[in-house]
Amino acid sequence: MTDLPPPTIPAIDAALTTWERHGRPGLPHNGFALSRPAGRPRQGIYRVDTGALVIEPEGHILRMAPSPDGRRICVQLAERADEDAALGLVDVATGALRLYPDIRCRYDPMLWHDDSTTVELVAGRSHGVVGLDADTGRWSATAAPPGIRLRLFPGGARGLFAESRPGRPTRLVDRATGTELATFAAIARVLSVGDDVAVDDGTRLHVLDPRDGTRRWHWGDPALRITSAAALDEDLMVVGVRAGRSVIVRLAHGAVTAEREVAYQGGPAVATGVSADAGRFHVLVEGPVLPPRVVPADELLSDRPARVRRAAPARTERHAVTADDGTRIPVVVTSPRNADGPTPLILTCYGGFGVPSLPVFEPTVPAWIEHGGRYAIAQVRGGGEHGSAWRRAGYGPRKARGIDDLAAVARGLAEAGLTRPDLLVLAGASHGGVLAASCALGTPGLCAGVVSTAAPLDLLNLDAHPLGRQWAGEFGASDTPEGVERLRRISPLYRAETLAPGTTPPRFLGIVLAEDSRVAADDTLAVAEALRRAGGDATVWRAPRTGHGGNHLDSLHRFGAAVLGFAATTTGSPRTTPSTP
Repeated sequence: MTDLPPPTIPAIDAALTTWERHGRPGLPHNGFALSRPAGRPRQGIYRVDTGALVIEPEGHILRMAPSPDGRRICVQLAERADEDAALGLVDVATGALRLYPDIRCRYDPMLWHDDSTTVELVAGRSHGVVGLDADTGRWSATAAPPGIRLRLFPGGARGLFAESRPGRPTRLVDRATGTELATFAAIARVLSVGDDVAVDDGTRLHVLDPRDGTRRWHWGDPALRITSAAALDEDLMVVGVRAGRSVIVRLAHGAVTAEREVAYQGGPAVATGVSADAGRFHVLVEGPVLPPRVVPADELLSDRPARVRRAAPARTERHAVTADDGTRIPVVVTSPRNADGPTPLILTCYGGFGVPSLPVFEPTVPAWIEHGGRYAIAQVRGGGEHGSAWRRAGYGPRKARGIDDLAAVARGLAEAGLTRPDLLVLAGASHGGVLAASCALGTPGLCAGVVSTAAPLDLLNLDAHPLGRQWAGEFGASDTPEGVERLRRISPLYRAETLAPGTTPPRFLGIVLAEDSRVAADDTLAVAEALRRAGGDATVWRAPRTGHGGNHLDSLHRFGAAVLGFAATTTGSPRTTPSTP
């Protein structure tokens, strides 16, 4: 392993720097937003009305919750990029931060009392339910029952508990009375809707009375994967994915009052979040070369002709490739505006945990486009782009299907004249890194190189990773001889160790994140060593100050420059004279 990144390409580095100048705004929440404005290296909390900075700490803010009176903001602040955060309280008037290092948290919902005196959450390290007095700074904890995962949501007099046990439905319980209101296969989010609450169980929205569990109404669309939702009085705004496209839906009393495929200024876009604040709904919108911005939801739902934005430096098109079983696999390709014929192409996917892969804004994409390359996102089976059946088709014992889909897309893009195998690099992170590596190593001659970032590449040893049990559920059990053999056939490490004699493997760049709390580095090192023994070109880079969650802009720049530099040198792209780091 080396701490030095691969050589960078000056032209790509400059383009990446230019596109990184665009900020990433946050959705407004009770008058505040967690944002990284243009030109700033880190996220901070800003006032929505004036744009004034409240606080920009050195660490990583995982989550924030302003008090109802707007005087304080509760934050989860991680010192490193490992997502292990401490609870903190920010005084809005002064920007002063008081940390509570003994209260550990990791994206846990935080709930303020209506009078703004106390904030509560279910904290880690066996603290159970923690209550923090905002005036005195004192806190107390009530132990959680063993073997139960608790989450605290709004509703009722003192909030609602979601109680989850392995192998059982999740119970929604009124905290004040202990009354079970309902059970669900899962609970993704709970929102206050007037005097009621809306529960997203992953497939439907259920609105019920938080006092006795009476069902008011429910709504669901089997083809829609909800990715974000917000409530304003009794109206709900939902953004999600249907047929691989971003959609926005407005609901009132269980009826759809407006629905649109997301577009912005005359072009397709992706809605990555929605919030309700100051009496209106706000949506975060972005695209491959459209930097993110917050817009009113009414603008996206309006029938008025959209104002057409100036010509973009690229074109984004949807294609479909036929898999070996006849299924059409969608792929979204962003190309230089005047591209013609085969070009260097980076092909990526995610394909797991029901997460949709959509063409969102990442500075690496327009920087690569400016360099003359194409960037493609394959929506393979196992992802969340095309409904629950699509998800199940690439889940658990059927995980090989997503890998085969990725290979089919790679071949299809070459057959369509968009690239060639010697100009193609597969890339994936986390779950997508497993699929990319397995596909590249299992299909000789498919591509010139592969980048795998923060991925568990030994599927027979998932328990070696901090979140190994979750990975095991996604890839399928290995507790039977059949399960072991199935995982062996698709494991990137096994494929690297069993390459046929005389096979030239693709170039390999394995990136491990120095502060990753989800995936260990050993698998990536083992794959690289196996490829070197087979005569291949394999490099492992340990990216400093990076983790599996959010990262600061300087870390993201080094990471993006490394991936694009590898892709450029691997494909022999023009203007690829590297600089030594």
